[in-house]
Amino acid sequence: MPSFSTGTVQTVLVCATAPAEGFTALSPVSSAGDAVSVCPGGAQLYTRQAYVLDASQQQAVDAALGPFDYGYASALWTLAFSTVVGLYFVSHGISLVLNMIRRG
Repeated sequence: MPSFSTGTVQTVLVCATAPAEGFTALSPVSSAGDAVSVCPGGAQLYTRQAYVLDASQQQAVDAALGPFDYGYASALWTLAFSTVVGLYFVSHGISLVLNMIRRG
């Protein structure tokens, strides 16, 4: 079975004022052992494992997250509903014919 990969799991660094659940705080130090501030405005550096998408998948993701087309969705819903109602009438007609044959 083919395997399709749209990204990889990587460790990401985030500057934030308050950590979200699952983030680990980091305290970066310089080569001299001094504390270094890498985040602006008093924010702290956090790390976490995240699934990062490949750049080649950007168009597919952007298309999926595009604006919702209500006209297209209503056309699909109408087609599906009409198909269900049509199949109901066809099966009802077939059952009437079969009942007529069975009663002879």
